[in-house]
Amino acid sequence: MQIRKATLQDTGQLKSLYQGTITHINSRHYNPEQVRAWAATGERIASLENKIKEQYFYVAVTPEDTITGFASVEADGELDMMFVHKDFQGQGIARLLIQQIFEKARELGLLSLTSYVSITARPFFEKMGFKVVENQQVNLGEVSLINYKMIKSLEQGQ
Repeated sequence: MQIRKATLQDTGQLKSLYQGTITHINSRHYNPEQVRAWAATGERIASLENKIKEQYFYVAVTPEDTITGFASVEADGELDMMFVHKDFQGQGIARLLIQQIFEKARELGLLSLTSYVSITARPFFEKMGFKVVENQQVNLGEVSLINYKMIKSLEQGQ
């Protein structure tokens, strides 16, 4: 698996991966109405394109350039997006992506990272040293779901 910067040409694969992961993986922890509302946010292609242009946005790819996961971080230290393809779960892709994010954060001189993490992803983020600082209700239109504000210190030795 290789990590590279995302390009606008990746948008179609990213949208499909995002929606597929939500509907197949996150459905373990969220009800059908929540899953539908969350997956529908993947239709906002302009928003995704802006994230690719404005954030440090990385993709994990196979030798055939199939995207198996992606992660992005903003210059202020918000780890905005992180998803692994539903067919590539448990293969170390999230770990590769988070290591890339940690490396970029240190390069930017950030002292911590903040992320808003799903119930599904919380155990992984905890393994990577993130701590829950707040439980949240997020509203997607008429539907609300729970996630967690999590922070990881990047100070020396952590």
